[in-house]
Amino acid sequence: MSKDYDTIMLETEEAMDKVIEHLRQEFIGISAGKASTGMVENVKFDYYGAPTPLKQAAQISTPDASTITIKPFDMSQVKNISKAIMEANIGLNPSDDGKVIICRVPAMTQENRQRIAKQLKDIAEKSKVAIRNARHEAIKHGDTSLKETILTEDDHRGLKEEVQKLTDKSNKSIEELLEKKTADVMKV
Repeated sequence: MSKDYDTIMLETEEAMDKVIEHLRQEFIGISAGKASTGMVENVKFDYYGAPTPLKQAAQISTPDASTITIKPFDMSQVKNISKAIMEANIGLNPSDDGKVIICRVPAMTQENRQRIAKQLKDIAEKSKVAIRNARHEAIKHGDTSLKETILTEDDHRGLKEEVQKLTDKSNKSIEELLEKKTADVMKV
């Protein structure tokens, strides 16, 4: 299906913005050695058959720099939530007293910091691939629109240039996010 110039640009920008926002959310959930509610708030658990993020089913707080406390609104879900945190593989080992779940954030060793930095780089690379896919889709729509004479050759060339500028801008944002989070993780 062919699209006009503005539609292609709008859809491409939206797709790239979603990729960057998703990366931000993933980075929030990665520990930098200090407790953060973001580490667990998007962990999903089975709440009466529906996968539910913790932030919708519990009060999450950080009483100190190395502890996360989770107080479920429905106390019968304590075991399910503990199990989900364990299965999320985020480096936390939850313990509960039947009412409150306590997660201690382990101290970061240099080896852990390097492992997490590598993990961050892999996540950022996946985001760059998603950006390239959005670019590819935009150019494909532009080619189709050119063939169907919705776009002129000048518009098509301009579209390719604008999409490339958008791609470069998005990749730069990904690099900045990666640099900032890596620096945060590597900081002792």
